[in-house]
Amino acid sequence: MTEQFIEAIKQSATYQRKEGTTTSYYWKSGSKLLPDRIGISKECEMKETSHTGRNSLHKIGGQLLGSFKKSEESPLKMNKPYQLRTSIWTMDSFPTFIGYGTIGISNSTGKINRESDKGDLIVLQTATSDWKDITIYYFTGSVKNLEFIMEYLYKNQ
Repeated sequence: MTEQFIEAIKQSATYQRKEGTTTSYYWKSGSKLLPDRIGISKECEMKETSHTGRNSLHKIGGQLLGSFKKSEESPLKMNKPYQLRTSIWTMDSFPTFIGYGTIGISNSTGKINRESDKGDLIVLQTATSDWKDITIYYFTGSVKNLEFIMEYLYKNQ
């Protein structure tokens, strides 16, 4: 995977936290792959989970959840109830990023599980410790290239 290829497949969007909330974010600019409204929580704000997800290599730092509205269009909006989810895993070797995740979407039975993981990589970054604005980088089918993509993003911040 070359840097030119990464740049060509990279899509990004900026989300801004809704005033008065801790986890509710609204699309501000960029790509419209994810829902207009998403929830991004830090590990300490997450509901209790069993931590038996799709990744055991890194520590869970948070979670991203979203549901598409009827009027929204996206290639990720495939099956009712049109939801997506990922844990956000942190990487000690890349502390300038919030973390990364792999998008799971609701399957034909409406559930999100290992089989509904698309293999799409997202990387979350913020310039401030309060997470007011978050940039989400999206790489279709690229989770297998995580290290290379993280290095690329780190070098090109």
